[in-house]
Parts: sequence; C-alpha cells; structure tokens
Amino acid sequence: MKIIHRFSFPAGDGDSRAFVIGLGLRPQEHPLISTFEIDESDPRWPTVAAWGERRRSRGIAWTVFTHAEIAAARWLTLRAWHHGYPQPDEGSFGYRQATYDLSDWCPECGIGMRQVAPFQMKGEPAWGKSSLLQMNWVFDEIFATPELWQSVFRPFGVGMRPVLGPRGQELATVVQLVVEQTVPVVTDGLDASRCPVCGRVKYAPVARGFFPPLAAEPEGAAAKTDEYFGSGAEAHREILVNAEIAKALRTGRVKGATPTPVAPLERLGPARAWGRQC
Repeated sequence: MKIIHRFSFPAGDGDSRAFVIGLGLRPQEHPLISTFEIDESDPRWPTVAAWGERRRSRGIAWTVFTHAEIAAARWLTLRAWHHGYPQPDEGSFGYRQATYDLSDWCPECGIGMRQVAPFQMKGEPAWGKSSLLQMNWVFDEIFATPELWQSVFRPFGVGMRPVLGPRGQELATVVQLVVEQTVPVVTDGLDASRCPVCGRVKYAPVARGFFPPLAAEPEGAAAKTDEYFGSGAEAHREILVNAEIAKALRTGRVKGATPTPVAPLERLGPARAWGRQC
C-alpha cells in the first residue's frame, strides 16, 4: 500500500512554492491555490511532514492499495464516484425531510436519520463510463445502474429501491442499493468524539491503511457498520461488501467503485484516522 498526502497553499505564497520546487516536487497551479502530492515512502516525506506541522496543515491523506491486498481481503468497504446532489431544494438540504424520518436525528452531529422514502435526483445520471455512484452529502448509500444491480448485486441478495425524478417518476437508469444489516467494528484506537447534544459517539473517517476489523461476521454479502463516521454535522455508516462482490466488480471492470480492504481480526493494531494525519 501507499499512503498519499495532498497539501495546498495560496497561489501567491512564494515561500511555499520555492520550498516545494526546491524539493523537486511540481505543484499543480490553480487560480487561488497550488497543490502537490507526496507518498509517505518518498525520502522527502519527513521534510514535507515537518513543513506541514510548522504550518499547522495536515493536508488530505488517502491510501492506495495493491491489487493483491484488495484481492486477499474477505471484506471491503465500498465507496463510489460522487455525482450530483439529492433533491429537492438542494440549497436548503430539503432531501432530509423528503427522504428520512428525522425524529431521532441530531443536527449537531448528524446521527439518527432513518430512510423512509425513495431518494430523488434532478434527472437520469450522466453515467459516462461509470455504473456506481454516491450523491454528495449521502455517504452511506450507493446507487447503480439497473443492469449492474441485476448482474452483480442481486445474485448476492442485495436489494434495490427505485430513485425518483423531479416529477415523482421512477428513473430508468438508476436504482439505490439496499443494505439493511449492520455489524460492529473493532474501534480500539479510533479517533472518537461524543456529541455534546445527543451524547452519541462518532468516529473520524479512516484514511490510513486497512479499515478496522469487524467485531462480528455479517450474515449476508453486504452490510453497514453499526458505528457512525464523519466530522462536524455529517455522519454516515460505512458500506461493507464481501470478497465475492468485490471480485465481481473487478472482473466486470466496473467503473466508479473504490474498495478498501478490511483488516482481519488477527491483524488488529493501532488504527489511524483522519484526525491523526500529518
């Protein structure tokens, strides 16, 4: 595996640009900011990490796994290409009232929404070459083309819900995958926070290395974590799929899927989360 960090600095920050270029790194220039990426195995990483500490900038980190690491995992978390926003009333988060029972929802930490109605989209997704997606703001639900659901997920007992368009009609090219079972995660070492309003616990999203081991084996081929992850007012459960579903996605060369291997229980070690990045 490789752990990659992306740092950014203001476009007009000449000292930072000189520092980065002096290390032989090439920043990507954008209108307001410049960014660069570096792997923790790079011999220049300790220098960059110290620079980040001085700036109180931890950057953004993620892990790139080898094909062998992904293929060897019994369970994997599954994320997908982000596309579009849930409807209606995108500007005021109207999807919450339209889609969820909010009686147990805490606006402070985001925990407690329970889906009771189909999701709504502006229209048929612009799939391109992808066939899996997640909508922005909704990190614990995955949407697929009906063909992909039929060929990969339905044979493993994963259900589906229709997705509605702006006039309440069922969309023809997208369905929501239904994952109802939840299982606990081994949370030792995870960065946890307790909501000051509702008292419930949420964990920082895991960005470094394997996802923590499962404390119980799911009964089916897909599940969600009992635990919530996120920061601020956002909270979500991670989606889990077994090795057979992950293999079917690889074999079918499905675009849009991002799997992260779950560590087996015997490999339990200190977990590293977003809140502990350099």
